[in-house]
Amino acid sequence: MRRSTLKKLLDLDRRWIFLTVLICAIGARFVDFELPVYPKAGVRAMYDKIEEVAAKNGTIIVSMDYDPSSKPELEPLSRALLRHAFSRKVKVIAMTHNPNGQRLAQTVLEETASEFDVKYGDDYVLLGYKAGSGTLVINMGQDFRDAFSKDHAGKDLASFAVTRELTSIAQIDYVISVSASAYWESWMIYGHDRYGFPYGVGVTGVIAPDIFPFLQTGQVTGLVGGLAGAAEYETLIKKPGMAVTGMKPQSAIHMLLVLFVLFGNFVFFYDLVLKRRQEKGHREERRT
Repeated sequence: MRRSTLKKLLDLDRRWIFLTVLICAIGARFVDFELPVYPKAGVRAMYDKIEEVAAKNGTIIVSMDYDPSSKPELEPLSRALLRHAFSRKVKVIAMTHNPNGQRLAQTVLEETASEFDVKYGDDYVLLGYKAGSGTLVINMGQDFRDAFSKDHAGKDLASFAVTRELTSIAQIDYVISVSASAYWESWMIYGHDRYGFPYGVGVTGVIAPDIFPFLQTGQVTGLVGGLAGAAEYETLIKKPGMAVTGMKPQSAIHMLLVLFVLFGNFVFFYDLVLKRRQEKGHREERRT
């Protein structure tokens, strides 16, 4: 390979790379292939905890604390958690701390509930959004009915079997925050640490590393990070969905980028070898 050809490769217009990535992402959607998925310990811990709750016909809170910008990464996990809970007859109380999250929570809850033989009020309830974050969590522990007296549609919680006997969040068997920001901290600091309920977290991929220390200390029981973690959870419940499907183009692009890096390094070092050989030839010509 000539140095002139290598020079062209090194100076390749980056738009060709962007186009290749686009083609790879689209192609992965239409090509049927399977990827091995191995659930991590944090993901399995959350799955096992819901199984424990199911064994005693308990109740969980799923707080969908995200907005439309992080919906593609976090909604698959919310859907997988609800499918797991409904399939195991676990009662669900859904809510959100994010002011832009109520409609998202309502949609995923209603769509998932329609897949199972569950009834609103008897098997699940949507509290909706209420301002306060940490203060709201404290209030839910002191007097749940004072924090939420009605559901998202304005119906009295005393009229629902799921919430009729609920007086404090300390009675909840498991709380899970699916969060794209610091809302997960409010649940841990003002809720778990104060009232002692088991607590799990599902977050975007960039936030997950910050939570590992709390997983090790036991303050967090279960951690699902990003779309990859959601795909692992879908694998555990044997219901491949949006996360497993979404991981295919993501994985294909990752492999393509690795190939780009390897090829770029090969071209760079091969050009360096040719350059030194050329310089060596020039020196020998001058000597003769």
